[in-house]
Amino acid sequence: MSLIKFISPLATKILTSSRLVNTRRFLHEQKRKLLKNSHEIHFFFQIDDPYSFLASQLLKDFIKKYDVTINVHLVAAPDDQAAPKKKELTNFSIEDAKKIAPFHHIEFAGKATLPSAEEISTAQRALVGSDDLLTDCVLIGKDFWNNHFESKKYQKLASEKETKTIINKGTLLRNQLGHYLSATFYYAGEWYWGLDRLPYLEERLNKLRVTKDPKIVISSFKKNCTKIESTPAITLTVEFFISIRSPYSYLALPEILNFEKNYPVKTIIRPVMPMVMRGLAVPRKKVAYIVMDANREAKRINVPFGTINDPLGNAILRGYSLYPYALSQNKSIEFLLEFCRLAWAKGKNMNNEKNLRLAIENSTLDWHEAKLHLDNTDWQEAIENNRQQLIKSGLWGVPSFRLLDASQTEIFSSWGRDRIWLLTHEINNALTRN
Repeated sequence: MSLIKFISPLATKILTSSRLVNTRRFLHEQKRKLLKNSHEIHFFFQIDDPYSFLASQLLKDFIKKYDVTINVHLVAAPDDQAAPKKKELTNFSIEDAKKIAPFHHIEFAGKATLPSAEEISTAQRALVGSDDLLTDCVLIGKDFWNNHFESKKYQKLASEKETKTIINKGTLLRNQLGHYLSATFYYAGEWYWGLDRLPYLEERLNKLRVTKDPKIVISSFKKNCTKIESTPAITLTVEFFISIRSPYSYLALPEILNFEKNYPVKTIIRPVMPMVMRGLAVPRKKVAYIVMDANREAKRINVPFGTINDPLGNAILRGYSLYPYALSQNKSIEFLLEFCRLAWAKGKNMNNEKNLRLAIENSTLDWHEAKLHLDNTDWQEAIENNRQQLIKSGLWGVPSFRLLDASQTEIFSSWGRDRIWLLTHEINNALTRN
């Protein structure tokens, strides 16, 4: 075992520990008090990002509810490394925003499409010329996404040069503070992306006792649909696309394991290769945020996480070589979950045969039978087919999922463990239609 492999699990255990998180928060608060600063939140807004517009609609409620100041920074789109598949991401984001907005009691135009490059540029100039970004991010954003944007409506347009300077300044600050996406909130050393992570920011502010009006409801973690229509026969199928190198896939697997028990659907698991093994770069900044974000999500949903031994590389290949055997024994999800648990929560080197054996036996499978499949390549075609289907559905990351009707026609697809709650509502909608 190399020194890096020895240190890495211990280092990640320390970095993801609640004690370190609380210590950092304490130090940030002491520094704020010493400098007599306000509770300052930085919000990074990108006009052509639907999630930025959704989040901007809650900013004024934040000011009303909490004793905080919010600084709005205009930013450019993430670079290609941080957000590959730009076209697919834009299309997905628009459709996703349409779906989730009603659940958050905010608006996003049902017929929204991405405006032209000229309209984007003019909207950016209008925002840079604004004297009240908290208000104008919403007003300009509403016109922008409702396809009602007209430059003559806005009296103060900044020059293209000034606009570029301001946006570059906001983008640089975001990079310096350690993030890569828009629709992000930064507060005292921690990041919160979009509507999905606002409850964590609210939780933190509540602990600091800076609430002015507790009656105002801003955000909440969305829950699965519990009133599922009964059905005499299973007519729906859900395909889950996961990677054993993805911490979010790991966090989704316990829920996926029980999906058929809780919902009248058939589930199919479709593993894919990790993004970096599919030629999609993942920069360090993104990896760092994903680990810290997955850590707080794991604590919230009570899934072990934090002592990590990244299974990237040969460990992935060896793990997937055992997958067909586990599938043949109707233990595919159990095996994938155990593999991930050992890698992401126990810090085990999953390239080692003894740890692969542990994953197999913890899944109540026979190691002597499983070993006959170890290191073969008969799984590769199926994994590649899964990747191709993922792309056809306009998706690329994991976990992703597709909802299919009785004729195996796709009626819904989405990306992220954060959208499993939405999947359950779509299941109920499909059953209600039938």
